[in-house]
Amino acid sequence: MVMTLTPTFTLCGWAQHFLQSSQAILVPISKLAATSLLRMACWELGVVSIPQELQIYLHHRCFGNPLYCEVLCQDLLSKDILLFHDLQKEEEENSKWETLSASAVKSSMYSISPASSEDQELYVCTVKDGINLDTVPLPPLLKESFQFQTKPSRSQEAFSSEHCRTEEEFLNQVNRKLAQTSPKKDLLTTKPCHCEEILKLVLSPLTQHCMVIGETNCAFYYLLEAAAASLDLSDNYMAFSYLRKASSVLGQASAFSFLKKRKVKICQFEEATFCCLRSEVCFNMGQITLAKKLARQALQLLKRSFPSTWFGVLFQTFLEKYWHSCSLIQPPDNPSENKKKLAVLQQRVHALSLLWQLYNLEATANSHRFACLATLMQKNSAEEFANEAQVVSTYVDLSQFSQSMGDRDKWLHCEQMAIQKSSLCWFSREGLLATAQLMQALAYTKLCLGHLDFSIKLGFQALEICRHLKKPALENLVLSVLFRSAFLEKKFDLCVHVLESQWALISQGHDVLSLACFYSACLDLLLYGKGLLCRPFGECLHFIQHYEHSCVLTSQSNVMLGVHSSLAMWFAQDSQWDLFEHHFSKACQLVKRTNASLFGSHGFVRFLECHVLMLQKMPAGVFMHIPPETYSQALKYFKEFFSRCVTCPVYHQRVSELKASVMRCGKRESIRPYDTCLTRIWIEGEFLEENKSYERNLGTQRFD
Repeated sequence: MVMTLTPTFTLCGWAQHFLQSSQAILVPISKLAATSLLRMACWELGVVSIPQELQIYLHHRCFGNPLYCEVLCQDLLSKDILLFHDLQKEEEENSKWETLSASAVKSSMYSISPASSEDQELYVCTVKDGINLDTVPLPPLLKESFQFQTKPSRSQEAFSSEHCRTEEEFLNQVNRKLAQTSPKKDLLTTKPCHCEEILKLVLSPLTQHCMVIGETNCAFYYLLEAAAASLDLSDNYMAFSYLRKASSVLGQASAFSFLKKRKVKICQFEEATFCCLRSEVCFNMGQITLAKKLARQALQLLKRSFPSTWFGVLFQTFLEKYWHSCSLIQPPDNPSENKKKLAVLQQRVHALSLLWQLYNLEATANSHRFACLATLMQKNSAEEFANEAQVVSTYVDLSQFSQSMGDRDKWLHCEQMAIQKSSLCWFSREGLLATAQLMQALAYTKLCLGHLDFSIKLGFQALEICRHLKKPALENLVLSVLFRSAFLEKKFDLCVHVLESQWALISQGHDVLSLACFYSACLDLLLYGKGLLCRPFGECLHFIQHYEHSCVLTSQSNVMLGVHSSLAMWFAQDSQWDLFEHHFSKACQLVKRTNASLFGSHGFVRFLECHVLMLQKMPAGVFMHIPPETYSQALKYFKEFFSRCVTCPVYHQRVSELKASVMRCGKRESIRPYDTCLTRIWIEGEFLEENKSYERNLGTQRFD
């Protein structure tokens, strides 16, 4: 038997002659699948996850050959290129961009065996700063057999404008456009999105080429483009990887501006774009403080400083209102005559949008002031130039912010303004994206107001546009709204269908927050979905246990309130009161840090359900750590819910019923049983019974 790692045509003449004879049998061995190769690399390096740039490096150089993978991993270890980090060490926020490598990997999804014990040490690895894997020489064993072969793939066009004054007119226009769509003539957009192909086949090779030949200015530009494209594809880790390379190309700057020593000379706008992209990446990683700092730097470079004190906020708010009222007299600039100003304004709008989202994560009065100012500045900047799609997107942002703050009048007013400004949004891809955002916002609004069937209809229409545009982040948001509407309407079969679509979308990505929202929905379906199962409880719990201390999830109080409350309710069904107390205590710490958004309101309702259950069981003495509480103290939470969540009336009836239960309980009356499946759940002919060995039951991992 003869084995060869090279193609047969590279063999010597005698070997080729032998293979062509009747005595020889040629058996090509199929290459190892990419997922198997990844598992092998993790095993070789002794980690549960490797960074994405290392995955790409191995994929390009291994060709599915396990021997190549082994040799390359050993070579990287011998060259001391990798750093190893303890996964179970609690993550803290970083104050510097240069120290974010470990956080970037931890904020991405990784695979952990369900059989792994709590005491087992788990590690992830990162590539050392300043190391470019593209330029790492091959080990001697592989130099002779290394070959590259890539085949670029190719994929493949009159709009009418109607002015929309009302929501009904806007929706009628959307219906007509979708009805006109056909496989032969696509009326949604003139050109389909090829962002992923451009990134892989154009931008990424160009950055490598420019860096190898020393064209650092071009390399920096293409790295920024590649980072922006990665963010557009919801691949935050690769965006971080490109920006880290851009930092290396740019060189370190001194703390004093007059002592800056840059390897590359860039203009202020490029530096502002660099700051803005890094801010978005940090936001997605849960590095909130650094994200704010970088967004402020971007605005300062764009000649639009953002204050850092409450007095500065008051003064800037006055200026914004006065400036805006004066600017209405002047005609807006024509973007076609001043593209440079248009680009600057677009970056300002983006940086300000990031800022209000960052401040909106903190439920404090001071953060609320900063967020309100950022939205005001964003609106003024958007209206400063005649770009209708940008204005529509901004009003959608303002609408969502106002809803999360419980400001009903401003919420609905901003939504109406977005509808009125949307008349020309069918003429471009940017405008079509704004239309999809507006459709998602309308579906969200109908859900919050309790018009569930209408919300489902709008959600499916928004989904069709999102899929055409290939916008995974927006599509995932639409699916979340669709699930919640179907869930509250008790259309549980539709819930399963939506979750399956969501899983197909996010399971191949690297977004921990999307997975947390997905598993939160799975827990709701397990508790209240009449026994329907999308993912087993063991998998949901396993994911939360390994990610709850990440910066990504610790910054998302609204999502985690619902998660911990649902887990508490699950453990209550089996009378595992110690675990109920554990998760309920965490929910108690989170409830004050949430807002009136859909996730915040949903989490609050779950928390109140836990609270009622706790009051019911308090006389039995089953709790060891939760202090006793009176019914009047419990009623304060209900008062807080109705004062905070005024923009989410879809939950008001349920909370009123819970409040009535507490009042009856206070009068020693019986409490009506919950409309839940909090006993044993019949699944596929067998009881799904969770007990103390829940980690071993149904713990098959599906997020690798």
